[in-house]
Amino acid sequence: MSKRKINLILLLCAVVFYAAGLTTAQASDSTNALEQRILKVEQALGLTSNSDSALTLEQRLDAVEKKLESAKTQTSSNIIGNISDRITLSGTIELDYSHADDSNVSDDTVNNSFSNLDIGTIALGLEAKLHEYVSANVLLKGETLDTTDRIFWDEAFFTFAKDDMPVYFVAGKRTQPFGVFESLFINDPITKDLYEINKTGVTIGYAEEERLGVDLSFTLYKGETLITRVNDSGYGWTRSNPAGYTLTNDVSSIIVSASVSPVEGLTLAAYFDSEPGGTDQNNTLGGSLHWEIAAFTADAEYIGALNREKNVTDNKEYKESAWVVSLGYQIVEPLILAVRYEDFDADKMQSGNLDYRYGFAATYTLFDDQNFACNLLGEYRRSEYEHTQSSGTDQNLNEFFARLALEF
Repeated sequence: MSKRKINLILLLCAVVFYAAGLTTAQASDSTNALEQRILKVEQALGLTSNSDSALTLEQRLDAVEKKLESAKTQTSSNIIGNISDRITLSGTIELDYSHADDSNVSDDTVNNSFSNLDIGTIALGLEAKLHEYVSANVLLKGETLDTTDRIFWDEAFFTFAKDDMPVYFVAGKRTQPFGVFESLFINDPITKDLYEINKTGVTIGYAEEERLGVDLSFTLYKGETLITRVNDSGYGWTRSNPAGYTLTNDVSSIIVSASVSPVEGLTLAAYFDSEPGGTDQNNTLGGSLHWEIAAFTADAEYIGALNREKNVTDNKEYKESAWVVSLGYQIVEPLILAVRYEDFDADKMQSGNLDYRYGFAATYTLFDDQNFACNLLGEYRRSEYEHTQSSGTDQNLNEFFARLALEF
């Protein structure tokens, strides 16, 4: 072989070996760069560095991926946990049965009985803790779904309050602080039927739990809500305003409320309401007592008119009033028995007006745990009406009620 050919072969070999060495060096540099990147990720995730171990880069990448997946799951869990800590859901479903021995007490010639089965109430409530001092509440409610299919927002309000500060502020639609309306019965007490105020309003209050549980508040709301409810209740008091009178819808109605707990288990409350009326202000005053002692629960409440607009028919002022007393006794842990007496005075004798009624009730708790309760309730009620021989109205009415209530 000639010397020239040998030199050519040697030159080609040198080129090949140089190229191979260059490729190896580049691969080594690339591997080192990748390892440095993996090391940074491991440090960021808090993983022990495996750069000096026998693990391959692929095994180290697998460890990083598992850590990332675990972190993602933990983050989702924390988000759900934070939401559950701030938001509380509650609800009620009530199946109601009722039976009356007379379907129409306004006509004594009709004596046929009447019964009904319906979802009396369904409610879904949400309470959100928006801030250390701020909470919001909403309550979606449905009533008599088979009869009226009525679904509405019963409450939507927010509260500013701090544990170590006595002053609080509440604004929105809710049952305003007029009346207490305690009940161990299926049916609401007559005071609630007549005087409950569920309207948008603003309340500023002062509460000191350590000082006899004192709670004082002032509430401002709009319209003639209370007097309209008294008129619409059907118990016997009716409005009679001048022709062309329109309801006031200004923000000019007020409530002043106070309660105190002088001893454990005893709460006393008083409340005053003032609304505009046809000829005069409609002012109403009430008071209540709630006492839990041993296995007994006693309640008493009175609400009555201080001033009423005049009836334009006879130019007289009729000051209606209502009161209720009840006593409950827990015989055994799941069973409570109760009796109740209610009285109404329309300040005007008229056949068909409710005079008084009394009833007996029982509540049996079927299930009860931290997040769920199921109660079976029964109630008998007898109502007596004002009556004259020629009135054509019934003098009394007997009713029975049953309810299966789920609360969660």
